Amino acid sequence: MPEEKILTIDLEQKNACAAILPRSPLVSSYYANWDGIRLDHHRQPAHETPDHYFQQHIIGISLSPVVTQAERVLGGRFQIEQIANGDITVIPAITHHKSRCQSGGEFLLLGLEPTFFNRVALELLDLPTIEIVPYFHTPDPLIQQIGLALKSELESEGMGSRVYVQSLATTLCIHLLRNYCTVHPTIPQFPQGLSRFKLQQAITYIQENLDQDLSLMEIAEVVGISMYHFSRLFKQSTGFAPHQYVMNCRIEQATRLLIQTEGSIDQIYQQVGFQNQSHFTSVFRKLMGTTPKAYRAQMKV
Repeated sequence: MPEEKILTIDLEQKNACAAILPRSPLVSSYYANWDGIRLDHHRQPAHETPDHYFQQHIIGISLSPVVTQAERVLGGRFQIEQIANGDITVIPAITHHKSRCQSGGEFLLLGLEPTFFNRVALELLDLPTIEIVPYFHTPDPLIQQIGLALKSELESEGMGSRVYVQSLATTLCIHLLRNYCTVHPTIPQFPQGLSRFKLQQAITYIQENLDQDLSLMEIAEVVGISMYHFSRLFKQSTGFAPHQYVMNCRIEQATRLLIQTEGSIDQIYQQVGFQNQSHFTSVFRKLMGTTPKAYRAQMKV
C-alpha cells in the first residue's frame, strides 16, 4: 500500500488548519499582521487529525473548563493525555504530529516563526540554531498568561499594539529557550538601565512616530540593542514597559490635541496612532477616568 502523505500546515496561510480541524477558529490574528507570531482561538468538536507537521513552532493552550481526554502522536511517541485547563503542548516546527480528541474542547494555537525565535536566540546567546523539544501536555502558567494576553489584545478593536505583541512574543521565546530546548542556557542580565543618550534616542523616536504602528523591533534598532534587552533596560530606566510608555505618550498627546485644537475625535485618534475610535476611547477612559469628549468639554469650560 502507498505510504500516507503527511500534510504540511503553514500558519502564514489564512485558513491554515482547515485540513486538520473540522471548524474554523473563532478568532485569528491572521488579519492583524503580527510579526513572527500567530494566534488562533478554537472551539472544536470531537475530531481526529490526519498526520501532519507545522512549518512554525506550535504551542497549544487548553481553555476547556473540564479535563479532556486525547490521544497524541508527537515526534514518534504516543501518549494518552488528560488535558486540564491551562495545560500546554509544545510542537516544534517540522515535527510529526497526530491527535484524536474524544470530547472536543476549547484551546489556543500559538504559532511562532522559527526565524523570529532564532533571531532572539542569536541576539541573546549568539547561538545560530537551538532545538526546541516536543512536550506533551504540561501546566505552564506563564505561557498560559501570554496566550490569554495575546487573545485579549486581539479581541480589542485595536487589533493589537505591535509593541505589546512583540514584547509578549519575545518573552515567549525567552521562556522556551530556558525551559523547552535541548540545552538550558543562562540568559545574561544587565543590572543598569539604558544610558541617558540611548534612552533619549528611544524617547525621541517614540514621540516623533506616535502616529505610526510602532514596533518593538524598530525602537530597539534605533538604540542598537536586541528587543529583549531593550525591553528590560527601558523598564529599568523609566519604570514602564515599552508598550505602556507608548500608550501613555499617545494619550498625553491626545489630551493636548483635545485642548489645543478643534480636530474631531476621529482625526485625533488617528494622529496618535490608534486604529479606531472605540479602542482609543477605551484606553483614554482607563488612563484618564473619562471619555475624550467629556475631557475636552471639561477642560474648555
